[in-house]
Amino acid sequence: MENILIIGAFDRYNYGDLLFPLIIEKQLESLGKEYRFRFFGLVESDLSTVGGKPTEGLAAFYQACNTTEGNNHVIVAGGEALGVTWHSLFAALNPTYQKVHRYRHRLSKYIDLNAMARRFLKGKTILPLVFTKADFGQVSSVILNSLGGSGIDKSVFEKYPFMKSKLGEVDYLAVRDRQTVENLKANQVAAQLFPDSAILMSAFYPIADLKERVTAPVRDYVQTHRGKYLFFQINRKNTVGEEEMIAGQLEQVYRQSATELCLCPIGKALDHDDHLALAGVRKQLDSPHEYFNADNIWDIMYLIANAKCYAGTSLHGAITAMSYAVPHVGLKVEKLNAYLATWGLPKNNFAVGFEKLYAQFKVAVSLDQEAYREKQQIQLGQAKKAFDVMAGVIAKA
Repeated sequence: MENILIIGAFDRYNYGDLLFPLIIEKQLESLGKEYRFRFFGLVESDLSTVGGKPTEGLAAFYQACNTTEGNNHVIVAGGEALGVTWHSLFAALNPTYQKVHRYRHRLSKYIDLNAMARRFLKGKTILPLVFTKADFGQVSSVILNSLGGSGIDKSVFEKYPFMKSKLGEVDYLAVRDRQTVENLKANQVAAQLFPDSAILMSAFYPIADLKERVTAPVRDYVQTHRGKYLFFQINRKNTVGEEEMIAGQLEQVYRQSATELCLCPIGKALDHDDHLALAGVRKQLDSPHEYFNADNIWDIMYLIANAKCYAGTSLHGAITAMSYAVPHVGLKVEKLNAYLATWGLPKNNFAVGFEKLYAQFKVAVSLDQEAYREKQQIQLGQAKKAFDVMAGVIAKA
């Protein structure tokens, strides 16, 4: 039996992280092989009510990596896993530890926060998601799936010099944008380039199926507003102090393009806080608008899939739009800019500042719908190819 041990940050309610294990399981299952899946986070969790996979905790993961019942294959599910620390993962889960996180820049001069959080969590590797099969007793392969690292630079490799050799020794390393490929190459690490695996969501969750999963208010809204609204989302850390200007841009979308406004948070976890950011914008917004609380990942997916356009700071908001061939506007965030530069359409392959939201919205909705569908099909094809390569690695291990 091939045991597929999938680990990632899906023990917290954050849209993009919750998508990874769903898609990995479905696409590998579609290949017709016999796999046994288990899902792990830092802690035991059950987010099935919002669409996620229940997770086992870190101790169970280490135990699974040392079992002799079958062949064990570890998949790091995706996201910004390359340089992520024990400290940042723990802070996203523990409200008390978040107080430490607020003062991390000051405290890090005196305390190794990564080492401290690692002790709390009983971690066995220096970084939580950088390891090889040699770090465990009974692991046949380690697969790093569609990771992001647009912000990874030499300083990360200098702080953690073992990263270069560890990443060079894994059995499969794929990243989701060209900037990450270049950043790794600059540090003598080679990686394959494939789209984020979440792009496959439209293949497994067609709109008709999503309709049965969503809450009644979302279903009713889409029924009367399909293709007429802008789905808008922002995070807090990039938007503090910009609320009035952002509201002004949304006013232009509403008044000058006959487009309704639908506001919905995508990330509520630490360092996202979309709900707080959107609350600040709503106070400045005169135009009528609908607000949904993102009660589950299906509500988010369905609202974006049926929108006239998506605009936001969320990478996986944009990837959802791309998966369903919906026009999209990326805002400000570096990893989103890197992804659009790799997989986006000409004239819309970059993220813009908030002051250009309306101007870029006009560009996005004016582009040919068939061009969006062509980009969709390219990404779907490449993502499926990535899983074929992964399956080959598992079979040979």
